[in-house]
Amino acid sequence: VSGSIVGLGVLMHASTSPRCSMEATSRPKRRRPPTFGSSVPKITTRGFTTSDTTIPADIADREDCPLCKKFGSGPCGEVFKRWLACTDEHPGKDASGEPLHLSKCADFADTLAHCLESNTEYYTKYDEEHNNIQDEPTEKEKDLKDAWKEFVDEMEDGIASGKYNLLPYPEEINPKMQVQLASRTGAAFFVPKKDGHPIIAAYILDDDGNVVAAGSKEDMDMGGLGCVLQFKVSEGMKSTIGRAVYDTPNDDVLVFSRTMMLPRNK
Repeated sequence: VSGSIVGLGVLMHASTSPRCSMEATSRPKRRRPPTFGSSVPKITTRGFTTSDTTIPADIADREDCPLCKKFGSGPCGEVFKRWLACTDEHPGKDASGEPLHLSKCADFADTLAHCLESNTEYYTKYDEEHNNIQDEPTEKEKDLKDAWKEFVDEMEDGIASGKYNLLPYPEEINPKMQVQLASRTGAAFFVPKKDGHPIIAAYILDDDGNVVAAGSKEDMDMGGLGCVLQFKVSEGMKSTIGRAVYDTPNDDVLVFSRTMMLPRNK
């Protein structure tokens, strides 16, 4: 199998290398923290309600499948999707310890391997066009950002009018932040509960008050890591404001806020 498809082509043939990287499709994965979550709270007269924003998902958005964006489109896109659906339907391993999808999906794998070999030029060109450019936001990401901006604008208006109480974080629930300057990405970690009451949502603002990340508890919950949002660190960005809304036993809306300075290049 030639250059651009060797990683996937080897995987297609069960007898070649049963320990290839895509074997991971049969194992549960830790999902990536969101930048803009899919569950945007609605502010009502009776408090907050949370439901998934109805934006259709695409195979290219799967966080557990780094090859989906590339091979889920083009001349082998439909073949790839059938193979991927089969691997999803056959997780786990057989009695000998081999991943089930290697035997159950062998026909799909062979068809896909032959398709990729026949279309090497297309996928090589795809690599050349995409390797040296930054990913542009998808339509789904733009729609989610717009939905969260509407929520944040309403929260900020409520804070400005005194409708919502804005407080500094108590020490025990102070959010923490990690930044990787090399990749210009950051992550903010929020405590899932305050006095037994769950976090409803959190969002991050840049120096100019633009929302750069937001999510509900359902979106951000990363198990033992707490509630996590990831965000991009834009050029010239010096600080962020992390705000979180926690549930209360009464009708009050408590918003905790903290300004966090970003590290600078030495």
